[in-house]
Amino acid sequence: MEGMQVLSLGMSRTGTASMKEALRILGHDRVHHAYELYSHPDQCRQWLAAWDAKAKGLGETLDRNYWNNILAGYTAVTDMPAVCFAKELIDAYPEAKVVLIQREEEAWLRSFKSAVIDTYFDNSLITASISLFDRELMRPLHFLWSRLLAARDGFFEGTTKSQVEQNALEVYRKHNALIIAHTPPENLLLFNLEDGWKPLCAFLGMEIPQVPFPNVNEGDAVKDVVAAFTQKSMIRAVRNLFIIGVSCAAAFYLCA
Repeated sequence: MEGMQVLSLGMSRTGTASMKEALRILGHDRVHHAYELYSHPDQCRQWLAAWDAKAKGLGETLDRNYWNNILAGYTAVTDMPAVCFAKELIDAYPEAKVVLIQREEEAWLRSFKSAVIDTYFDNSLITASISLFDRELMRPLHFLWSRLLAARDGFFEGTTKSQVEQNALEVYRKHNALIIAHTPPENLLLFNLEDGWKPLCAFLGMEIPQVPFPNVNEGDAVKDVVAAFTQKSMIRAVRNLFIIGVSCAAAFYLCA
């Protein structure tokens, strides 16, 4: 498969990890999901630049060439940060199939609060501290998530945990409404994970796989990915801090 073919633009915590796995089974070897950022943190700078442009009202500059550069090699997207650019991606790839995973509002809010809001805000001081001494891994991730989750002009339009919690449900509703309004009906699938393979495969024009539809435990998966990345970054930060300490001690000794 080549080129962007599927835009799965349901909000994070609607089942995006399960959708990523479903698309992989259907032949999409590279699906962009938030997990990609933890193995390719260099991508964060491009996504951050994209959000800066959008926040300044320059979303029209995020054209097909721009996204082809960021998403080179990927044939599908799901989860953040891609879902934060739903309108721009739909405009850039009008031929792509758009899937909107839907989830009951209160269930989504509980899950999003636990896995995303709490995880970010309860650990932001730690990640900010690590990012001071690990510019390659932690800093790009910290800057991007801070911009999307904790900025007045971020995706959730709040700077504190309570503000983001208060705004989240309205953002969720507006996000879904925007996708429905902006996508031609024949190009849009409103999907629930419980529906399984049949409607998804019919929409994408593919045969139903002879395996059960994926059911990824996203809460555990998110925690595992973040924990492993944080540990790796912390080791780098400690190493860099040690090098700085040794260098300062040597300089002090030579100048004494």
